[in-house]
Amino acid sequence: MTNQNDEFNATLIESMDDAIRTLLSQEVVEAFHTTLSAKRSINLEDIPDQLPTVSIVLRKYFGPSADTIEKVTVQRLYSKYGLEVQRNEDYQLKDYIETAKNMLKTAPRGPEPKPKSTTKPLAIKGDFNRLLVESVKEAIEDALGKDSAELAFRIIEQDVTFDKLPNRLPTFYSSLNKIFGKDRATMEATIARKLYLNLSLEFIETPNIELARYIEQAITKLNQREQQGFNISTKTKEHIGRTENSQPTNHSS
Repeated sequence: MTNQNDEFNATLIESMDDAIRTLLSQEVVEAFHTTLSAKRSINLEDIPDQLPTVSIVLRKYFGPSADTIEKVTVQRLYSKYGLEVQRNEDYQLKDYIETAKNMLKTAPRGPEPKPKSTTKPLAIKGDFNRLLVESVKEAIEDALGKDSAELAFRIIEQDVTFDKLPNRLPTFYSSLNKIFGKDRATMEATIARKLYLNLSLEFIETPNIELARYIEQAITKLNQREQQGFNISTKTKEHIGRTENSQPTNHSS
């Protein structure tokens, strides 16, 4: 039992690291570990027993992005054990982890976690973030036209530079408010549609959800696709190549 518990805890820690690394970078993973240790005296092996405090630190450290990190952590953990996530609005990170433990206890034979992939995780820091920024620019240009879009880009970059935009979505929302006002939600959906197209993912518009939620769903779909042997950097680049080759016909004038 102790070995199974140790294995589960190690898989949980690995899943959280994977989530932060995928959304941000390995450097941020290491900085987060340092913060936990220095500010809260929580070492790496203590994380599974200190989840409420870890959640507090996540929110202080990452702000609104903490929810996405926790959701991706849960998705990764459940996926490793072949479990299905049942979303509950009242659940915190600790609740999802306890639920996973209980599901494993009642299983006829405790499923082994899927071995860690020998390939690098999706290049969210590179390919995904780049495609997100491209999708933002394409959507705004389609909505406003080339000249007005350039002005909009300057307004956005007064608040957040495009290279920082994927990790500062709340600030980006503020910029969209300045430019589009009450039509901000429509613009976010348009950006999401562009992003899904560039990622070769099926897009289903959902009322009243922000761009961050579409991004979270895209990451989940990409992780599932990766497990099936697809790769963002090959599959998507083929799509981008086709898109770029077809653009000059209508877009240059």
